[in-house]
Amino acid sequence: MTRPEAKSSATTVLVVDDEDGIRHALDRFLTRLGYRVLQATNGAEALERQAVDSPDVMLSDIRMPNMSGVELVPKALAQDADLAVIMLTAIDEPRTAIECLKLGAYDYLIKPVDLDELEMSLQGALRQRQLEIDRRELEHWLAREVAVRTRDLEERTEVIVDVALNALAATQGWDGETEAVRRLAKELGLEPDAVAQDVRKRRR
Repeated sequence: MTRPEAKSSATTVLVVDDEDGIRHALDRFLTRLGYRVLQATNGAEALERQAVDSPDVMLSDIRMPNMSGVELVPKALAQDADLAVIMLTAIDEPRTAIECLKLGAYDYLIKPVDLDELEMSLQGALRQRQLEIDRRELEHWLAREVAVRTRDLEERTEVIVDVALNALAATQGWDGETEAVRRLAKELGLEPDAVAQDVRKRRR
C-alpha cells in the first residue's frame, strides 16, 4: 500500500460509526497510512467534530441511531461544501448508498470494507476535492482579473474621450467638426447634440 504523498500530516479523516470495533480498526489503518484520524460515534458528534477540526474527508456509516448517514451527508456538506464524503454500507442497502451519492457523497464502500479499496477511494476523493478547490479559486481569480482589467479599460477610455473632446474644442472653425462630433458620439453611444454641447462648454 502506498502512503499519501505530502499530505501525511495535513489530511484529516473523520470516521463516523456507532460500532467501537469498526471505528478503532479504521483509525489504526488510516493512521498507518499517515492520515490524522478523528472519531465520532454518531451524526451529532460528527457535526461537532467537523465544526471544530475541519476534516478533509468524512468516512461515515449509513445505519446509525438518531441520525442516519443519509441525514448526516447534507448537514455535513452544508458546514463545509469541500468535505469529501465516503459512505460505509451493508450489502443489502445499495439504494440508500446511491441516495447518499445524489446528496453529494463521493463514494460508498460495502462492509466489511476492503482496505485496498478504501485507500483508493480516499485518494480519489481527495483528488476530486482538490480539483474542486482549484477550480473555484481559478474562477475567483479570473473574476478579479476581469474586474481589474475592465476598470483599467474604462479609465483609459475616459482619458481618451477627454483628449478627443479637448481636441475638438481647440479646432473651432474646422469644417470637419460636425462629422467628427457625429463619429465620436457614435463610438460613445451618445447623441451628437450631447457631444457638441460638451465641446462648446470646453471652449468657454
